[in-house]
Amino acid sequence: MKRIGLTFILLVALLIEMKAQAVQNVDATKFKQLIESEDAILLDVRTPDEYSRGHIKNSTSINIADPEFASKISMLQKNKTILIYCGSGGRSLSAANYMSQNGFKNIYNLQHGMMEWNQQGFASEQSGQVVASSSTAFTEQSFGKLLKDNKLVLVDFNAVWCAPCKAMMPVIDKLTVDFKGKAKVEKVDIEVNKVITAAYQVQTIPGFVLFKDGKKVWSFNGVISYDDLALAIKKFI
Repeated sequence: MKRIGLTFILLVALLIEMKAQAVQNVDATKFKQLIESEDAILLDVRTPDEYSRGHIKNSTSINIADPEFASKISMLQKNKTILIYCGSGGRSLSAANYMSQNGFKNIYNLQHGMMEWNQQGFASEQSGQVVASSSTAFTEQSFGKLLKDNKLVLVDFNAVWCAPCKAMMPVIDKLTVDFKGKAKVEKVDIEVNKVITAAYQVQTIPGFVLFKDGKKVWSFNGVISYDDLALAIKKFI
């Protein structure tokens, strides 16, 4: 009986330690080093107004107060390191703990948020407010017509608040030009096209799905190079 009790105590202690290690609080200097060295998603969980007045470059903006916060967070890649911040560290820690409980394994929280970042004199952007999407709003019928009217279609599932999606824009624009007449390249905003996103079970953004003759033939989740995307298209031309 004593052995069982000791085992239980050790297990509880291990679980507490694992939870404590899941989210690591770091100062601004360490946070900056992580931005520069890690292949990570940089996440700002403040309001759109706070974000527009000054944010760290290349950050994804998902307001923790947004009713759809949980669904948006679920679209981020769980295998990526997450660097998360807010104004003073409280909201980001709450968001980080939520993410830790929902499958994200490697999370660093900027302990005192933008307050310390600014005190250290580190750079931030004063523009780049999240804007409304200009993406086409598809119905199942109109999306089906898109696939029917084009033999080969590469669909880029994205969102305006997603920094990795923004990073892919030059690649997508180049593909659009280079494969004109051979393959249709279509940008689909998941916020504007929730029915289509659900219908094709898109779970991560950026996400890419290639259709040939109306059928899904290839897909990829996450940031990908121009060469790899072009190669995937060429295989089905």
